[in-house]
Amino acid sequence: MSRSKRPYRLISRRSCLRLAQLYREGLAEGKWTTQLGALNALGVSQGDLSMAMQLHELPEKIVDLFEDNIDISSHTVRVIRYTIRRDGLRTVLGRIERSGASGTKHSKRTVLSIVKGQALESKKMLRWSGQDPEKIVSRTLDLPKNISDRYHLGVTQGEWNSFSACAKALSISRRNISDAVAIRALPDSIRHLFHEEALTFSVGRKLLALKREVGLDELLLRARFKDSMYGVGGRTADNILSELNDEDIRPASSFRRIRIKKGRGPNRLVVECKDPGLVLKYHREIEQAISKVLKKRVRDVEYVELMRKIFGTPRPVMARPNGLRG
Repeated sequence: MSRSKRPYRLISRRSCLRLAQLYREGLAEGKWTTQLGALNALGVSQGDLSMAMQLHELPEKIVDLFEDNIDISSHTVRVIRYTIRRDGLRTVLGRIERSGASGTKHSKRTVLSIVKGQALESKKMLRWSGQDPEKIVSRTLDLPKNISDRYHLGVTQGEWNSFSACAKALSISRRNISDAVAIRALPDSIRHLFHEEALTFSVGRKLLALKREVGLDELLLRARFKDSMYGVGGRTADNILSELNDEDIRPASSFRRIRIKKGRGPNRLVVECKDPGLVLKYHREIEQAISKVLKKRVRDVEYVELMRKIFGTPRPVMARPNGLRG
């Protein structure tokens, strides 16, 4: 059986360090005089050879981050150079300083996440999450928050530096990962309207669509005076979404007359208003409110008797004649 050629391809064709060395050796020996003349002999593309020759132009502070320089590929050099052109060298070097990565060695994925600023962003998101890594790894990857936390943890630990790599490692669709990160990045004032388990992909994607439609500033304004599921019992995600969509805005005069009366049968209560469909949307909140009121008025007989024995029967307050002060 012939030996695999993968180690050769990995080192001599994918490694910018080794490829640059081979090119210079061939140039010194007269095997070729230009990069174009070396392409066929080396079995690489012009782009790969060009990136290999630009490796030495990268700042030493960035190159020193790699745990193995021979693992630096043309793709890695291309991403770093593009990031420097886009964000500026000062910004990239600042990211390295703030990440505390200087003086230690890192995997290729980790270096790219540091250079692109992903590592800093992921660390910030994990601090907001307030969970230890073991708990994040153990959680079921069903809700957007859990998937987002797992993605950011992987970025900080060098497991991946892209949605695609994360999707492949976790066997989750790339869209789910990208949406989960976007949902988790929504401002607290929006996300905190929902219980954690209620902020599903379905709800989160509707929020993202609304954000794209009206803009973040308008969405924040609409969320400002909305009741949250934590503050009001019986609130549903559908209720909050409809309110954020301004679906229930209408003249207030329609609801100035609401009547509650006894219906036929011992267990029926009738609510009369001009828009029963809207009231029905909020039936859970209404049920919770009525239940809360009744709990103040309904007490167990034995409990009441016990309280009377302990504190005594309260005396009725006598009304005072008008104009008299005690």
